[in-house]
Amino acid sequence: MEPDELDIDLSQPLSIPDALRLATALHRAGHGDEAQVLYQRVLDLVPEHPDALHFMGMLAHDQGRREDALALISRSVELAPEHAGFRSNLGNLLLDFERFEDAEREYREALALDPDRPDALNNYGVLCKALRRYEDGERSLRRAIDLAPDFIDARNNLAHLYIRMGRPREALEQSAEALSRKPRDARTREMLGYAYSRLGRLEEAGQVYREWLADDPDNPKAIHHLAACTGEAIPARASDAYVQTVFDVFSRSFESRLASLEYRAPALVGEAIARCLGPAAADREVLDAGCGTGLCGPLLKPFASRLTGVDLSGGMLQKARGREIYDALHQAELTAFMAERPSTFDVVASADTLVYFGELGEALAAAAQALRPSGWLCFTVEALGDDGLGYRLQHHGRYAHSREYLEMVLGQAGFAAPAIDRVVLRLEGGEPVAGWLAVAQRPESSAAVSLSGVGVGEFCDG
Repeated sequence: MEPDELDIDLSQPLSIPDALRLATALHRAGHGDEAQVLYQRVLDLVPEHPDALHFMGMLAHDQGRREDALALISRSVELAPEHAGFRSNLGNLLLDFERFEDAEREYREALALDPDRPDALNNYGVLCKALRRYEDGERSLRRAIDLAPDFIDARNNLAHLYIRMGRPREALEQSAEALSRKPRDARTREMLGYAYSRLGRLEEAGQVYREWLADDPDNPKAIHHLAACTGEAIPARASDAYVQTVFDVFSRSFESRLASLEYRAPALVGEAIARCLGPAAADREVLDAGCGTGLCGPLLKPFASRLTGVDLSGGMLQKARGREIYDALHQAELTAFMAERPSTFDVVASADTLVYFGELGEALAAAAQALRPSGWLCFTVEALGDDGLGYRLQHHGRYAHSREYLEMVLGQAGFAAPAIDRVVLRLEGGEPVAGWLAVAQRPESSAAVSLSGVGVGEFCDG
């Protein structure tokens, strides 16, 4: 309901219930500043008002003030312990902080108070997915959908769970049903297109993305995934808009989701750097190239006199900043950032960032320029099979590269005799994802190649 649709006489002094009704309507309508003023006026009169504390906490969360949100909502639960909705929302915040045991406690309390509460069932299902308790998650999400068939978030969460479990047909069924109930929902379209792609039904996936673009012509996800499933207009790398859109959202649950996939890329990079540098002496300038939330940071810090991180996603950088490991963090496009800092770093490390690049020549030449003589480059990418010499944009939106291609572009960038080892990066749909761990050293005397001298090479567009 919009604020002007409320049955409130604004010419008269507001009662506390009316003030809260108006504040929550303003909040839902996107007028956060005005809502905050009203919530605060209620709290000035009744400092321990549980509803005002709770809604103020929800607003703080919307504004990115996570610690304030947790304190406010925790207090509202202390004051109203029998309110199932308050407990469910507190569980969501605790899950956001990756405090899984505490989140589970709140969800269980909410469901004990109201066993048929669809939002709490959905939230508990999401927690179970993060903890790899897939059968429990499926039961909870199915119960939420049985109680509220139009609960689109629950259907999408169940579809994503089925993908995680290696059951793409059931994911497709849930996504298709969700889209029939809410035809223009962006998250559902993304999930449905992905499910079709996982099943090899690329023409149908392409149709999902075309219909999405008909309604939202500039949507970076739809543009990128249409190229991935059709092989048409393949970009040399994922657009900045695509990367930012994906990872600003992904940052909220990045580490818990990767933990559930047994994600190994940061550990692989950290171990390789340790082998190259020997005993940690904290005497190197180190760049974490595509630092994300900072998973590589603790592995690189022992070798760094100065540890710098760069990433396109502001959401990811906010998480990395919270680690208090980095000496400097920059929001920037990676290739340009490195090209602007010649002979600055002793180590450039990149865990799974270059999977969003197809053509690697320019990025690797920039890395070579950014390194000092004898500096080390270490990165991971996904492995392309034996059916191509270059790179391929895969249906999930990441690129895969062949060993031959990596050897070629590393050589063009001035690196001699790189070591390229086949590794397992993570699990996807229960199956191992093959990758390459590449380690190369800039020669001590020869200069790195200039960016203008880098060739593109042959690539696969399937």
